[in-house]
Amino acid sequence: MKTDTLHLLVQPDEIHDYVKRLWSDGPIRRSHESGGAVFRLIERFARVPRLFYEASNEKAEWTHFSAWWGGILLCDYANPVIRDLRYLHEIYHAANMPHIAGINLATLEAKNFRNEREASTYTEMAVYLEFPELRPLTFDHPIFVDRFLFPDGDYRNPDPQMLDRWKREPDQLFQELLYARIRVVLAAPHEIDPDDPQIVWLRRYGEQGENWLKVWSQRYQLVEDAMIALKRDTARGDRAGAAARHLDWLLSDAIAEGSSIPFAQEALAFRAKFDELIALYDDAMEKADQTAVKNKPLD
Repeated sequence: MKTDTLHLLVQPDEIHDYVKRLWSDGPIRRSHESGGAVFRLIERFARVPRLFYEASNEKAEWTHFSAWWGGILLCDYANPVIRDLRYLHEIYHAANMPHIAGINLATLEAKNFRNEREASTYTEMAVYLEFPELRPLTFDHPIFVDRFLFPDGDYRNPDPQMLDRWKREPDQLFQELLYARIRVVLAAPHEIDPDDPQIVWLRRYGEQGENWLKVWSQRYQLVEDAMIALKRDTARGDRAGAAARHLDWLLSDAIAEGSSIPFAQEALAFRAKFDELIALYDDAMEKADQTAVKNKPLD
């Protein structure tokens, strides 16, 4: 976390204005500006102060799940629309994450894994129903939602019945998409194609989640308590004070432990296992003659 370039945003209007400047010129920005679904998401996100920051160690911080503890990592991709999806995903996490006093590890697992499944379903699947024009602008390779929304393989012609259902019963359809995704993650080995890159991508979430829980098993309550305090003090009207105290906590010796990364030991431990799982996905993509999209370093 580069402390000299971080943005601590206190008031809701500040947060809205800052996030609007992050979007590329496309359907996500237009939805934010017009009061649509993205605007409503940012309204939830802006209920408490937020922190945006550049990484001091991008390899460690890229997978750090900072949205859980109040920060959004600034990033870049060659395709700015994919960058929009990354920001949308992290903001969805933060906007919808509850924090619980006295939580135990089993409940943390249920809570945070549900948040992850919902954020991924929204930004990897539902967003293409909300904005059908988005799909041709994103990934050149097939993604999981294509087999539902574009059954004929033409990204310009989404299934009209799916789009109609999204307008009539979005909550029900969201749940169906979520469980279609979970079915792949939790399937027995004989129920999936191990050479399908998109199946490999989704399957990594199971093992990745188990490792994340192990990594955080000792210090998760520190995050929950700090976020509860941030929300409580914000609700009392002390947004500026709440924001300052939360940032001081993140940068304190008790949390940063002499590093520029809050919870550095957890960040580094999780990244090591993450690399093993991503290597499997990259191999599956290469065998399918496809290229995985990677972030690029900020200048």
